[in-house]
Amino acid sequence: MSKSRALFVDDEPRILDGLRRSLRGKRAEWDMVFAGGGAEALELLAVDRFDVIVSDMLMPGMDGADLLAAVGRAHPGVARVVLSGHIEQDSVIKVAVAGHRFLTKPSEVEHLVDVIEQLLVRAPGAHRDTARRIAGGVHSLPAVPEHRGPVDALLRPDADLAAAVHAATHDIGLAAKLLQLSTSRFFGARPRNSSVESIVSAMGVPMVQQVVAATAGLWPADPWHPGTAGLIQATWRHAVATAYLVELVASPASRPHAHAAALLQDIGRLAGLAVTDGDPADIDVDAGTRDGAGFRDIGVELLRLWGVPPPVVAAVAQRDTPQRPDATGLGVTAAVRTAHLLVQQTDAADPQGGQEPGELASLLSHPQMQARATDWRQAADEAAWRAGTAACAAPAAGTSG
Repeated sequence: MSKSRALFVDDEPRILDGLRRSLRGKRAEWDMVFAGGGAEALELLAVDRFDVIVSDMLMPGMDGADLLAAVGRAHPGVARVVLSGHIEQDSVIKVAVAGHRFLTKPSEVEHLVDVIEQLLVRAPGAHRDTARRIAGGVHSLPAVPEHRGPVDALLRPDADLAAAVHAATHDIGLAAKLLQLSTSRFFGARPRNSSVESIVSAMGVPMVQQVVAATAGLWPADPWHPGTAGLIQATWRHAVATAYLVELVASPASRPHAHAAALLQDIGRLAGLAVTDGDPADIDVDAGTRDGAGFRDIGVELLRLWGVPPPVVAAVAQRDTPQRPDATGLGVTAAVRTAHLLVQQTDAADPQGGQEPGELASLLSHPQMQARATDWRQAADEAAWRAGTAACAAPAAGTSG
């Protein structure tokens, strides 16, 4: 098996020399190539295979954001990392769209190695390289029709925190993007178990507005594969209903990650069904594949690339896997699975999700579920109803609460 290959780009020779020295211990595992600028990096990429590119941001001629955007278009299977010092907020947003991970200088070599090793991991399966290529080409996801209005409303000058929180906790693509950005010190330190709502509050409305504005222009007016409007609507409603319900199912410690995982559970389906003009992809809606890669594998690759917390990724990966949780607690994965199966009994069911009444009965008998005096099927019906009214119930701009 060939070694992994990493390309490091910086216009300062001393920085490249420092990387060579500090990464010497990985030579047995990685082939490392060092380039002095964006043009040289693109020439190297054109003739050789690389798994990861790590680039400085502020470089003469072609800056890091432009370089990584070009890599994303021509070589989407290459994971893209920014390693840079202090940069302006506008440039940070460009990086957020172009890259996958964002590290600050100086960065401990152990942290850089850890990030690169995370990005070198591929999901098993015959189509794993295809799943990485498709996921690697995703810079953002379009808002689904049911929530496009609240997302667009964030661009109004009077948009407030309540509107931003509502949009981020109901829009699958925006939630994923903010979770991605929250892992970077460019955007300030975040608690390890942050909820989407707390991330929005910490970033502030202007930053969320910039993210929405930067990603909104990446998609055509109707970005979805023909004939899938009903499936897109059902996917969104099921995800939102599950996110509502898992707030009751999950323990307080698991709740932030469980909510995020419930909302993102079918992000791979949305990535697989979102197309740009002239997209040549072979999409099989019934089989749930794009170019042969399963939607779930695409989603897991996307979340891994974006550095979404591992408990969230694991719960998304195992959404359709039967769970037998320990009696001490459901954890994130089983909580999401339980909420999903409950919502499958409602009119917000995922049409491609299936039902497992025997497993659901077992999960409902779990001590964590039994400890609450809750009619879980009624709670699922209420969550489905809330999801059905969520888009029109968005807080008006300029209001609070």
